Amino acid sequence: MKPIIIYYSKTGFTRQYAQWLQEALGCPCVPYQKRRTVSFPQFDTVLFGGRLHAGRIQGAKWLFNQPCKLKDKRVVLFFTGAMPPDPTAAEKAIQQNIPPEWRDTVQAFYLWGGLRYEAMGPVDRFMMWGFRRMLAAKKDPAPEEREAARMVAQSYDKASREQLGPLLAYLQTGGQ
Repeated sequence: MKPIIIYYSKTGFTRQYAQWLQEALGCPCVPYQKRRTVSFPQFDTVLFGGRLHAGRIQGAKWLFNQPCKLKDKRVVLFFTGAMPPDPTAAEKAIQQNIPPEWRDTVQAFYLWGGLRYEAMGPVDRFMMWGFRRMLAAKKDPAPEEREAARMVAQSYDKASREQLGPLLAYLQTGGQ
């Protein structure tokens, strides 16, 4: 297996997972900004990482607009987010971000990252402020809404190497 990792990271969680994958796989790891420098023919596996933000996996649109470069390659998508792993939410993100013609050939993995307010731009911080206010304004919030309000009150980091287990197992078994 000759893999390469390309990742889009805004607050650092996707970059952290990409670096851990690079250590585990001993392969090149390229930030999204340098994606045009990648010579795809020399690799048989392309791992792409992006953050899930407002329902979109950042950079995924670019990835799926590379059909000629990705032909006959194993493609793995990993995406990070602030919310705890939830199979229903992950499947929704997959349905919204992976075009139908790619869904049978791309394996996707959600990796819990966290929030880093200090690394966010002003627009993202403002959006999170609005989200926190909306949660706080609920008169009788459901338990999951109370938990969400507690979680987004401050920065937190839930990234861990252990979360890479299923992705690495998939790669080691050849996708079986």
